[in-house]
Amino acid sequence: MSKLQQRVIEGPFGPIQVSHDRWPSVVAHVQGAGMPTVTVVPNRDHGAMNINGQNIPVSRSRNRTRTAVVGDRSYELRPTSLRRAELRRNGVLIANASGTLRSYGPGRGIPGMDAQVKWTQAIDPTDVAIGQAMVLAFGAGAPGIVLRTVFFWVDNFS
Repeated sequence: MSKLQQRVIEGPFGPIQVSHDRWPSVVAHVQGAGMPTVTVVPNRDHGAMNINGQNIPVSRSRNRTRTAVVGDRSYELRPTSLRRAELRRNGVLIANASGTLRSYGPGRGIPGMDAQVKWTQAIDPTDVAIGQAMVLAFGAGAPGIVLRTVFFWVDNFS
């Protein structure tokens, strides 16, 4: 079993700590001052989230948009290209995320580990916690059919 790894990301309300374990299964925690703790099981296709121990319903549409519902808020992580995505709360843009091609590499356990998030001004700590966790869990952007096919073959037959 590997030891817990930690990374600090600069957030709009101060440092955000991301701690994760790579084996036997990837689980990551996103937390920061004044923010609720969000736990994620990262995976572009079947990731899961919870906030302060409560499961967050997450769905995925055909265009790879992820939607998470937290109380009266609906968060959408909407891919706009291979390495970019928009984060919206109740339909309003609250952040832009950009990832790297490295996040699509075979065996990459956390799709959004290298992603950068640029926040708008109309946010609060819950927005940052949920948004950062969604980008971490599901990645920024969406691979096209060619890349998904290549990665399927590499992951399953190498």
